[in-house]
Amino acid sequence: MMIQTNETPAPHTDVAPSLHAAATQDQPETSEAHALRDAHALLGQNRNYLEQVIDGMPAGLLVIDAERRVRSMNRMMAELIDAPEESASAGHPLARWLPDAGLAARVSDALATGMPQDHILVSLEGHPDGVRHLEFNIRRTEQAGGYMLLLIGQDITFRRKARLRLQESEEFFRLTFSQAAVGIVLLGPDGRLLRVNGKMAQILGYTEIELLQRFFQQLTHVDDLPDELTLVKRLRDGEISDYQRERRLLRRDGTPIWVNVSVSTMRDAYGNQRFISVVEDISRRKGAEEALLRVINHDALTGLPNRVLLQDRLERAIAHAHRAGSQVAVMFIDLDRFKHVNDTLGHDAGDQLIVEIARRLAGSLRESDTVARQGGDEFVVVLPEMTGETDAARVARKLLDNLFQPLLLCGQEVFPTGSIGIAMYPRDGTDSATLLKCADSAMYGSKGEGGNGFSFYMADMGAQTALHLRMESELQRALQRREFVLHYQPVVDIATGHLGGVEALLRWQPQGKPMVSPADFIPLAEETGLIVPIGEWVLETAMAQQVAWQQGGLPPVRVSVNLSARQFLGQDVAQRVAVLLEKTGCDPRALTLEITESVLMQNPVAATATMARLAAMGVQLAIDDFGTGYSSLASLKRFPIHSLKIDRSFVSDLIDDADDAAIVDAVIGLAHSMKLNVIAEGVETADQLAFLLAHGCDQMQGFCYSRPVAPDAIEALLRAAPAGQGQQGNLTTAA
Repeated sequence: MMIQTNETPAPHTDVAPSLHAAATQDQPETSEAHALRDAHALLGQNRNYLEQVIDGMPAGLLVIDAERRVRSMNRMMAELIDAPEESASAGHPLARWLPDAGLAARVSDALATGMPQDHILVSLEGHPDGVRHLEFNIRRTEQAGGYMLLLIGQDITFRRKARLRLQESEEFFRLTFSQAAVGIVLLGPDGRLLRVNGKMAQILGYTEIELLQRFFQQLTHVDDLPDELTLVKRLRDGEISDYQRERRLLRRDGTPIWVNVSVSTMRDAYGNQRFISVVEDISRRKGAEEALLRVINHDALTGLPNRVLLQDRLERAIAHAHRAGSQVAVMFIDLDRFKHVNDTLGHDAGDQLIVEIARRLAGSLRESDTVARQGGDEFVVVLPEMTGETDAARVARKLLDNLFQPLLLCGQEVFPTGSIGIAMYPRDGTDSATLLKCADSAMYGSKGEGGNGFSFYMADMGAQTALHLRMESELQRALQRREFVLHYQPVVDIATGHLGGVEALLRWQPQGKPMVSPADFIPLAEETGLIVPIGEWVLETAMAQQVAWQQGGLPPVRVSVNLSARQFLGQDVAQRVAVLLEKTGCDPRALTLEITESVLMQNPVAATATMARLAAMGVQLAIDDFGTGYSSLASLKRFPIHSLKIDRSFVSDLIDDADDAAIVDAVIGLAHSMKLNVIAEGVETADQLAFLLAHGCDQMQGFCYSRPVAPDAIEALLRAAPAGQGQQGNLTTAA
C-alpha cells in the first residue's frame, strides 16, 4: 500500500503492557472495553477500505502538508508523474519530484491564498508513446489546526489528442465545404436551406444569406418540381437512401440552369432528419450535347431536320392519324436542273440555292408540318391531319408557286422549280418506309412529265421499280462475273504525313460498260440484301490484299472496311470475320471495321455485344460518317470503338462556315476526351488541312492527299516510304 502518514504513535512504557496483561488475566473484560475494541476494529476496517478506494481511483491524488512535504500519494499519481517508490513515503519534500515549475508555483499560491487552482496543464516529454499531457486541480483543506493541499491529477493525453483530431476534422470539413468545386446544400425535411457553400451561391447567383431564406421548391424549375417532390418524399419515408438525377434549377434572374444533383439522407446530432445535396453545374455540357444533338438531327447546310428526325416525325404523324382516323400526305421534292446550276455557277451557288429553297419551303407550311432535307437537292414534306388529296394538292401548288420566284445567284437571275411526288397514308402505305418509297416513285413520275409539277402515287408507277429489278439482276451477275473491284484511299497521319492505313472502297466495272457509281448501286444492294454477299467479298478481298502487301515486304498498313447495315445486323458478323481472318491469315490488329452510327442505334444492345466480340479478337472499330446519324456521346461510350470519322459534309465548309468549324472542333475535343482517334473525311484543300492540324485532328483522307486508287498505286506509295514507316506524302497536293 502506497498510502503513508507521519502520525506519531502514543507514548508508552514497559510497565503498561504487563499491567494490562495482569488486568486481563485477573479481571473479566468490561462492556466498555469490549465496545472500545470493536470500535478500533471497525476503524481499522474503514481505514483499510478508504486506502483501497483512494489507491484504486482513476485520478491521481497527492496530499501535501503546509511544509510542502508529501503526506500520501496513490498509485495513479505515482504513475502520472513517474515518481520513484520512495517518493511516496511520508516526509519527502515536494520539490524533489514535482514535474513542472509552473505547477510548483500554483501549489505555493494555493497554500498561501487557499484559492482553488483548476485546469493546470503540464506536458511531459520523453515518454515512449510521445508527449503526455496531464491536468491538475488543487484544493486547500484544514486539518488539526493546519493546512493540507489535495493535488488531483488526470492523464488527458487521449482526450487532448481526440479534441485536436476533432478540430482538425472540423477544419478539414470547413475547408472542403467552403472550397468545393461543386455546390453543397444542407436541407431540412421541409426543404428549407439550412446551410450552403459559396459555390452553390455562385451557381445560382444568390448570396449565401439569400439562399438561407429559401426552400428548394422555390429554386426548382416548375417542370421538374413534381418529380423532385416525389423523390424527396420517398427519401423522407425511407424508401430510398439517396438519388441522383439531372434537373433544372432557377437562377436569381429566373433563367434555368442544368445541374446534376445528388441527394442523400442523414441525421444530425439530435437525431433530426436532414438531406445533404451536392449540385454540379452541367449547363456547358448540356449546351454542347444539345448542339451536337442538333447537328445529329439537322442538316448542316440548311438547318432543316435530316432523315433521322424526319423518320421520327413521320412515324409520329402516322401514329396520330391512326388514332384520329385522319390522313397524312408525304411529299418527295426534287429540284429541277439543279446539276445545271452547280455546273455553271459553282457549288457555292448551289448551296446558296439549297438554303433559299429550304427557307421558302419552311415558310410555306404550318407549324405542325415538317420539311426535311433528304440529301443533295431532295426534300421531304410531311403534312399531318389531311382530309384527302384535295388538301395535299392545294399545299403542293402553294409550294411550287413559292419556289418559282426569282433568285439572284452570282449576278444571274434564276427561277427555281421542283418536281413533287405525293403519297397518302393509309391509301398508299401504312409505314414510313413505304410512304417515302411511294412518294419517291411519284416524284419520278412528275419529272417524267417535264418537272415543275406534282403527281400522286399510282399503282402503275412501275418504271422505277422495273429499273431497280433490272439493276438487281445485273448486280447478281456482277458478283458471279467478278465485276467488282476494290480501290483504296490512303488514311494519312496529319501531324507527320505518314500513310497510316487505307480504306477499301467498292467499285463496279461492268464488262464493256462504264464504271457504275457506288451511289447508284449500293443503296439497291442494301435494299435487296445483295450487300451481304458483296460485303463478304469486299472483306475477304481486303484482308487478302493486306496479307499480300505484308508478304511482299512492304511496311505494315492498316486496312479499313465498311460494314453495311444488313451485314452487321443480319448475320453473325463476328463469326464471319473470325473465319475470314483464319482463311486469309490477316492479322486482326491490321484490320479496322467501319460502322455508321445509324446502324449502331438500330439495335444498340446487339451492336454492343457484336462489337465486344470483334474487339476481343484484336480488330479495331470505327464510327463512320459521324454526325449524319442519330447517336449521343453517352451512347457511344458503351461501344468499344477506337476511331471516330467526321463526315465530309462538315469538313467541306469548315473554312467558310463558322458553324461547321465549331462543330468539327467540338467533335475533335469530345472524341479526344473519350480517348478516340479522329479521322476527317473528304479533305480537299490545304486550308482545311491546316485547320484540322491546328485543332488536333489525328488523321485524314481525301483528294488533298489522294483519290481512291488501285492496289498497285498503294504498293508504290508503301515502297517509297522510309523503312518502318508509312509513306510521308505531300498533304497539300492530290496524288
